[in-house]
Amino acid sequence: MQLAKDEHIQDKIHAEQIKIMHSSIPLILFTNFVVVWALSYGFSDVVSQTSLKICLGLMFVMVAVRAGLYFNYKDKLDSKDLRPLALSLIIGSALAGVLWATLSLLYLPADNQIYQIFLLGGLMVMAGGSAFTFSIYLPCYFAYIPATLLPITLQFFIIGDKFHNTLGIISVTYFLVLTLFNIKINKHFKATLALRFENLVLIEQLKQQKEEAERANKAKSKFLAAASHDLRQPLYALGLFTSVLDETIKFPKVKRVVEQINASVTALTNLFDKLLDISQLDAGVVIVKKQNFALSDIFDKLTKEFSREAQENNIELIWPSEYPAVYSEPDLLERILRNYLSNAIKYTCEGAVEVICEARNGKVYIQISDTGIGMTKETLEEIYEEFYQVSNPERDRQKGLGLGLSIIKRTADLLDHEISVTSEIGKGSIFSIVVTQAVMMSKANIEVSDLSEQIQPTNKLVLIIDDEESIREGLTCMLELWGYQVIAAVDTAIAMHQLQENNKSPDVIISDYRLKENRTGIDAIKALHEKYGKDIPALLITGDMMQERLIEIKDSGLPVLFKPVPAMKLRSFLSSIK
Repeated sequence: MQLAKDEHIQDKIHAEQIKIMHSSIPLILFTNFVVVWALSYGFSDVVSQTSLKICLGLMFVMVAVRAGLYFNYKDKLDSKDLRPLALSLIIGSALAGVLWATLSLLYLPADNQIYQIFLLGGLMVMAGGSAFTFSIYLPCYFAYIPATLLPITLQFFIIGDKFHNTLGIISVTYFLVLTLFNIKINKHFKATLALRFENLVLIEQLKQQKEEAERANKAKSKFLAAASHDLRQPLYALGLFTSVLDETIKFPKVKRVVEQINASVTALTNLFDKLLDISQLDAGVVIVKKQNFALSDIFDKLTKEFSREAQENNIELIWPSEYPAVYSEPDLLERILRNYLSNAIKYTCEGAVEVICEARNGKVYIQISDTGIGMTKETLEEIYEEFYQVSNPERDRQKGLGLGLSIIKRTADLLDHEISVTSEIGKGSIFSIVVTQAVMMSKANIEVSDLSEQIQPTNKLVLIIDDEESIREGLTCMLELWGYQVIAAVDTAIAMHQLQENNKSPDVIISDYRLKENRTGIDAIKALHEKYGKDIPALLITGDMMQERLIEIKDSGLPVLFKPVPAMKLRSFLSSIK
């Protein structure tokens, strides 16, 4: 295989030499034409008119033949067989050599040593100047240079006196040095071409590997999107029913079982949310809206979220005493810090996890350090890869999917925030992110109360459109428990029919994105808006992670929640509708 590859490259080198040599012909012909005319003019007083006419005639014949061959093969350079072109180049070079051999014999004055030196110098200049071009393709060099220099050299040795022997020795030495020099140039030239073609082969291989990797990544994304959608459907229905149970069952033992089910549903939801985050980042649908805000807005949430988990695992969680204001996107920065904290607690068996925020020179340096298991230098190079996990060969579900740091890397790149990590085996790790500091601002102390106390019984009519019966039933039970009227339908046509039968119009529309017959929730909501002539508040619910669908949802401008939807998020949406 390697031999075949080398032969292929050698063939390409040979073809390229021939093409470059062919492209040099116009300049070579022009040079020959000018120098022959100049020498003929300079020697016109010491050589016969017949000699001048013979040389000029040969020059015209040589130029005409070479020009004809040049134009004949000009449009045939892409031919697979370049042997005829190579032969024409060698023949043309030989004709030029014959011209100069004739000129050197006819223009050599027998009794004028100055003109003899002048002629030898002219031939050497022509040979040296042309040699660099002919070094590209050595067969042309050996067809031209010996014929140019050897006849006059032999003539010098035939004359045989000291002066002419000296000129002959100079000529031979010049020819040998020039030949060795051009062989070396030719070798380097071919090596350069070989390197060029090898690089082109490598580039092509890299391109193919890149395309294969992109296809594999796209196939992976499609698989994850399809699998996620199909798995989210029953998980969403399960979440709805457990929410109904949680609000209706009062027996402590049964309620404890329901809480365990809810905990499992929440764990699965977190896993799917990680996949969704990756899909959204890949799809380019994440909108960055940077603003000034206090870091305490984020850390108030994170304190409530992680303090209990850290306490249950006997980990000391140390928070900063002050939080600077920063310029960033709050939700995306919160996502990064949440993943950092989650990882730190996950891989710390004992000791502490500490959060440090320092403002210096217009930047805020946020560090999250732990006393966990630490990582090797080799591991640090791989932690941002998708599905990579440290010390989890058994793929323990409680340790997640290995997407947290991959999400951090992509999100930080999107925000243009610098991230870094240092670690030492057995001593822990320090994860850092650098954010632009903002002008300090006062923070309003807003306490958010339980939404279940905010939402009062209502007579609002909620229209549910979903082709999954279990989801329709679960949503209906939960919404009726919250005091809403509900009409649930499998598609838009049935929904409109039921609304017409009851002589009602919906106050809120909740629709699944993917419906039957390749219809979407966007289509359903648009149809209902047109029917009732107003923009009824609407919510899309989806488990899709396909990039094109995420982009379509974003472009629709409709609010969206991703399955499985937590009950409190749904309540929050309904409570926002006046």
